[in-house]
Amino acid sequence: MNIDLSGWNLIKDGQIEGDFEGFDDEMIFELTDGSIYYQSNYKYNYSYSYRPNVKIYSNGYSKILVVEGLDDYAEITETTSIKSKIINDFKGWSGDTIFELQNGQIWQQDRYKYKYFYAYRPTAIIVKIGSHYVMTVKGKSIRVKKLK
Repeated sequence: MNIDLSGWNLIKDGQIEGDFEGFDDEMIFELTDGSIYYQSNYKYNYSYSYRPNVKIYSNGYSKILVVEGLDDYAEITETTSIKSKIINDFKGWSGDTIFELQNGQIWQQDRYKYKYFYAYRPTAIIVKIGSHYVMTVKGKSIRVKKLK
C-alpha cells in the first residue's frame, strides 16, 4: 500500500457488508458490525469486491476508510440510518422513481440519475447528509426525498 498513514491512528478494523463498488459521490458504507459511514468528500475510484476488509483511521479531525487491496482512501463520517426492504421488484432508478419501503415509508428520487439493476425486495439504507437524504441499494446510491 502506498498510502501515507503517518499521523493517522487505526480506530476500527472491519468488513463492508455486501458489495463494494469503489468511491463515488455520496456513497454509503455499511460494515458487518452495523456501523454506517458516508463518503464526506467527492472522490471517484471504481473497484469491485464483495465484503472487503477495511480499516478506519483518524487523525483527530477527520476519518478515512481504507479498503484492502485498493491503493486509495475516502474521507468518511459516521452516521445513523433508516434500514428497510423495498417492496416488490426493484429495477434501479430512472429520474423520478418512487420507492415504497416495507416500514411504510415512501421515498422519491430527488436528483436525476439513471441506473438499471434488478433485485427482488432488496434492503435500502437511507441516511441524512447535511440537508438531504441518500439511499443506497446493493452498493449504489441516489439522492432521495421523503414523500410519506
